[in-house]
Amino acid sequence: MLPLWLSAISAILTLVFAATLVALALRGQRAMVRRLDLVEDLTRREAEQRVRSQAQRVTAWAVSERETYESLLRRGIVGAAVRNASESPVYDVELLYSDPPAAWTAVRHVGMVPPSAEADVHAGFDVEHTHGAPDPARVNSDGSIRLAPSAEMSVEIRFTDGRGTRWSRDAAGALTELPAGTPLLFTPATEAEPLPLP
Repeated sequence: MLPLWLSAISAILTLVFAATLVALALRGQRAMVRRLDLVEDLTRREAEQRVRSQAQRVTAWAVSERETYESLLRRGIVGAAVRNASESPVYDVELLYSDPPAAWTAVRHVGMVPPSAEADVHAGFDVEHTHGAPDPARVNSDGSIRLAPSAEMSVEIRFTDGRGTRWSRDAAGALTELPAGTPLLFTPATEAEPLPLP
């Protein structure tokens, strides 16, 4: 039979050893959870990148009749260059022009844009909409509204990628996935009654 003090020391050492094992096991479990969270985050980011890969290669920007595309644009007609640097076409492409001081927006339905190393220029619009009151400095003496030069307008591009996802890239270049079922702003079938512009 062991003396009582030796049994007490043995019990304390056993508790310390058990507590150390529990602490090591908890630390290992936390490290494993962190690693799994990191792997999950990387997997999610890679999946998002795959979904966005084509959309990230589609851009549009306003062009001016006084710049490179002078031969394609008549004075006073808005225009935008569209480039699809991906490997597949994009569909239901729409250009949304905006001139906020003139309280004016317009939509050009382009349809399909194939892959290309060069930008295509699209001039004009299919439907226009005036909303609100224009800046008084933009109102001509005859009551007509003076629009900004094409290159000063804000241009948003909306398109559907090869996976069927609808995207929007605003004038600042921010790419946003649009909710499923987002309708087109304009199609030839709706020419008589265009959808309200945002």
